[in-house]
This record gives sequence, structure tokens and C-alpha cells, in this order.
Amino acid sequence: MTWERLQRGWSREELVTQVTASMRAHGDGESGLTAHTVRRWESGQRWPEPRFRKHLVLLFGLPASELGLLTAEELENQPCGAAVVDSAARDNALGAMVSAELRRLLMSDGAGFGRQQFLRAALAAGLSPFLASVTVDRADAAWHNPGSTRDPRAVEAYESVTASQRSLYWRTPADTMWDATRGHLRLGLTLLGQATIHQDGGADPLARAVAETALLAARIAFFDLGSPAVATRCFEQAESAVEHAGDHRLAAAIAAHRAFVPGFAGDAVAAQRHLDVAQAHARFGAGPNLSAWIHCVTAEVHARTGQGSTARDRIRQAQHALGTNGTDPDWLDFFSPARLAAFAGNAELLAGRREAAARWLDQSLADLDPQADKQRAVVLLDLAAAHAPTDADHAVTLAHQACDMLDDHPYSAAVERIPAVHRALAGTPAGVELVDRTRALCLPSVAAER
Repeated sequence: MTWERLQRGWSREELVTQVTASMRAHGDGESGLTAHTVRRWESGQRWPEPRFRKHLVLLFGLPASELGLLTAEELENQPCGAAVVDSAARDNALGAMVSAELRRLLMSDGAGFGRQQFLRAALAAGLSPFLASVTVDRADAAWHNPGSTRDPRAVEAYESVTASQRSLYWRTPADTMWDATRGHLRLGLTLLGQATIHQDGGADPLARAVAETALLAARIAFFDLGSPAVATRCFEQAESAVEHAGDHRLAAAIAAHRAFVPGFAGDAVAAQRHLDVAQAHARFGAGPNLSAWIHCVTAEVHARTGQGSTARDRIRQAQHALGTNGTDPDWLDFFSPARLAAFAGNAELLAGRREAAARWLDQSLADLDPQADKQRAVVLLDLAAAHAPTDADHAVTLAHQACDMLDDHPYSAAVERIPAVHRALAGTPAGVELVDRTRALCLPSVAAER
């Protein structure tokens, strides 16, 4: 039950409010429930009474057995075997979605079907059978398979490849990296389905590695290849795996990453739901970098959804978090003080504070790792947009530097910045030249949305 509460970003007090409202709505009277009682439920010191179980099941949409609400004696009465939800309708709907996306790409107007368009179309077409064969329902069922004990050597080998892919991501072409990560995710889910190991309440290292792999797949789909629909499906796989892994820090990272999808689409409410979940999990041992990064993600989402004033506050909180104590996990290789400066610069730029944005972005460029070409291209384009109103020539020079990097290492998150530079340079000779230079880089999704 604790995990489900955290997945909704609820405090114990908020759960009390939800249960009380549910009881009133169903005519079951006043609850008399307190946060102290909820804490005792979650610590195993007390079992919820039947009247509370009813409303916890209603609120979370899960059976009492999965919420941990049944005693050992009650569990003995559970029938053998569990019904598996038929996922055919979901798979058919998903197949129709990606097929429609592929048709849209093939029939779209534009200056030809270039490399980026092909990658995006291949992503949509190639993922459909993968998703149809590895659904969230089947991934969940993997942990209930009464197979033989899992071979620890296989787990170690899988974890080793996961760590290698994490490192390879920064210097491997996106299409190649996508194929490798997708295959590794399929393998991980297969291994989970072959055998089950009982760890006496401890975390499952294989489930953790599968969750990390699914998160990497989602990042590639969203940030590199510009496919939010595919990314969302991968996020669902990551959430399913991390629930069984019991890793709060990884759960926080998955939830915060997922907030980018509605955040980039301008849906503040949906994005905030994911951010609330991230913050709830982060309370369980997040280190300074993870805490700071979540604040930075919140700042960008707020800036993109018209909450510029709170974005600046979040950047200040991120700076403070970097100075706190704690340990961050090895997989947190996508954030640093230089990237905090990049987040801050983008937030200021989106709020229309161009001078402040330029200062942050200059700092980020100076401190970024020389091999961080993906992030450098993003920063260069943001900096070009910041300088465009006052120094068009300098802005175009920065934009051309970014385009040179994107020619070698395509990155959708950077391409998404190009229309803002176009708008800032509209009507200038340099702007016309830049439109010609960047036309081949624009992904269909970006071109259609601007």
C-alpha cells in the first residue's frame, strides 16, 4: 500500500483525506482515521479494518492482496492461480496508433523524407510488435511465475550490460542505441518471466536493472528520436519493473522523466501528477544530485506551462540541494552543476528574461564535459535564441555550431529548440539563411507543432 500511495504523490494525511471522502460518498459514515493509524498500517503494526480495506481497494483500484492488506491466514484462502487481464484490445489500439503515426510521417508535406524522418518512422513501425509481445500486464505477471530459482550469474551479466549501455548512450548513434536497448529490455522481461527468486522483502536487482533499461529506452525515444507516445509506453514498463525492485530513487527518476512528456505538450496538470510522485519517492533517500535534478525538471515544466515565477524558485532550491549531504546512484549520469545552469538558462529564456538566460547558458557551456555534444547543442540553440534580438550575427554563429553537432549526432531535444531561434531571427537575412540550414534537421513532430 505504501508504494501505491507514493505512486500518487500522496502523504499519509492526503490518504486520510481520500479515504474519508470515499466513505462519505458511499454513505459509510465518518472514518475517524488519522495519519498515525496509516503509519501503523504501513509499518505492519496494525491491519486495516474491513471498512477501511473496502475504500483502500476502491481508491487504488487494486485487490486487497496486492495492497498487502490481508493477514497470512486470509491469504491462505486465496484461490490458486490468478486471472491475467486480456491485453488484446490494448495491443490492437497501440498498433493502430503507431500505424497511424507511420502513415502521417510518410504522407506529410515537407522537403523530403530525410534521415531523421526515417528514424522516427522506423521507431514507430519497429516498436509495434515489440510492445504487442511485451505488455505491462505480462511484465507484471513475470513476478508471479513459480519457476525455478533465478541464476545469480545471469542477473550479474544483465546488470553489467545495463551499466555498459548507460555509458554507451552518450557516444552511440540514437538508432543503434535504440535497437540495443530495446533488445536488452526484451531480454530482461523474459528473464523475469522464467524464474522467481524470493528475497525476504529485499530489493530485486534484476527488476532494478530492467527498470533502468526501460528508462533508458524511454529517454532515447523521447529525447533522441522525438516520439512521446513510444516513450510513454517505455515509461510504463519502467514503472512496472521498479515497483517490484522497490527502489525509491529510481522510481523518483522515472516519474520525473515522465513529467517531460505532458510538460513539453503544455499539460501542467498531468505533468504535476508525475512530479508529485517523484517528490514522494525522493523523500526516501534521494542524494543531492537527484534532488537538485528533480527541482530542475520541475522548473522546466513550470516554465513551459506558464509558471515562470515558480520556475526561478525551483532553480534556487536545486542550487541549495546540491550542497546537501547524501549519496547518489551510479546511474545518475545525466545531471551535473553544468546542466543545472542549462536548466536555469532555459527557464529564464522561456520566461522572457534573455540577459539572465545568457549568463546561465554561458556558464553551462564553460562547464560542460567536452564530449557532451547532445547537451551542448541544446545549450547553443538556447543561447542563440537569447542573443538573437540584440546580436543576430552572433546568434546565427551559435546556431550553426549546434547544427554542425546535430549533423553528426541527431538529437530531437535540441532540434525542438530550432523553431524558437527561427522566430527570434524572423525577418533578418541571417534568419533566412538559418532556415535553409536547419530544414533537413527538423523532425516531423517538431515541424508540425510549430
